[in-house]
Amino acid sequence: MLSLALTLALTSGAAAQEDGIIGPYDGQVPFNCELQNVGTGTAFPDPEADPFCVEFDKTNQNVTGFGIVEFALQEPARVAAAITKCFYFQRDHWTGSIVQGQGPELWHWDGDYFFDVARGVGGVSVRNFRLGGVPMDATPFVPPAYHPYFDPNGGGGVLVELETNPPSHCTSRVDTQEERDQVYGGRPAFLGCIPPGGELQGRRVGGIALGMRRQAVVGKLGIPHDHHPGVDRWCLVGKGGLRVAYRDAGDRVALIWTSSRGHAARGVARGDSARRAHRRLELDRLFDAGSTRVFEARAGGDRRLLVGLRGHRVRWLAIAERSAARDDGGLRKVLRRMR
Repeated sequence: MLSLALTLALTSGAAAQEDGIIGPYDGQVPFNCELQNVGTGTAFPDPEADPFCVEFDKTNQNVTGFGIVEFALQEPARVAAAITKCFYFQRDHWTGSIVQGQGPELWHWDGDYFFDVARGVGGVSVRNFRLGGVPMDATPFVPPAYHPYFDPNGGGGVLVELETNPPSHCTSRVDTQEERDQVYGGRPAFLGCIPPGGELQGRRVGGIALGMRRQAVVGKLGIPHDHHPGVDRWCLVGKGGLRVAYRDAGDRVALIWTSSRGHAARGVARGDSARRAHRRLELDRLFDAGSTRVFEARAGGDRRLLVGLRGHRVRWLAIAERSAARDDGGLRKVLRRMR
C-alpha cells in the first residue's frame, strides 16, 4: 500500500528516475499556494489552481463499512486533478482499520508529495509510519535507492529528478525572477541550486544567451556557486550543472555548457540515447576529450551546437560562438575549462 502511494505520487506528473536522487526531502510545501483541504472527497474549491496544493483525509480505509472501496474509487479523480499541473503538492493521512474509528489500527502514515515539472524535480516524504499500531521502519516498502533517506523510526523522504523534458508552458511560468516569486513565494531553492529555466534554443539556454555581458548573466542567475578564471558555474535543481565561459578579451558569453535534463535541443537532452541524438541532431564527430566523444550538430548559423557522448548516452550539450571556437584546438581549450 505504501509503495503504491509513493509510485502514484510521483508518476502523476512524470516518472522518477531511481538513479536521479538529489537529496533528502522533509515534506515542506515548495510552492506559494493555498492548501485545499477536501477531506475524504474531491470537491476542490479551486480546481484550476496551479500551483495546485491539496490535503486529503484517507483515514476511512475500513473493511466492514466498505470505506476502503470508497477510498479506491476516489483515487482516479485525485490523479486526474493532478496530472495536468505544472506545480503540484499533496498532503495526506492514511489509516486502515476493520471498523471505522475503532481498533485495531491496521496501518497509518502521514505523507507529503510534490512534483515540479518546470524544474524537473519531485519529492516524497513519509512520517508516523505504523503497522498494527506499532511504529515501523518504512524502508522495506520503498524503492531500494531510497533506503538511505529513510530511518527505523517510521519516516523519511527523498528529493528526486523527474524523467521528463519540461514542456515550455511550464518552464515559461518561472523564467523570470518575478514569476518565480509568484510560484515559489520566497521558498528557498532546494540545495541552493537554480532552476534550469527552459530549453536550449538558438543562441539561448534557459534565460541566458551567447553574447550577453557577465553582469547581465549574474543578474539573471544570481551569484555563481563556483568561479574559475573566465568561467562561472551553477548547480541546477533537478541534477546537473550550468557553465558559462566568457571571451578572453572581454566579459561577453562565448560558450554555454549544460548537463541538465531540463535543457533540450530538438528534443535531445542529457541522459538520452546516442542513437536518438544522432538521428535528431545529425552529428559529426570532432574529437575525444578523455572518455567523452565530442560531436557537432549540423545547426548552421552563427553558433555551434556541441554534444558530449559517453558510453551510449548524452552527457552534456553546449552552444558556442563560432568566433570563439573556430577550430578544434580552441574548442578543446574552452571545453577543458568546463570540468
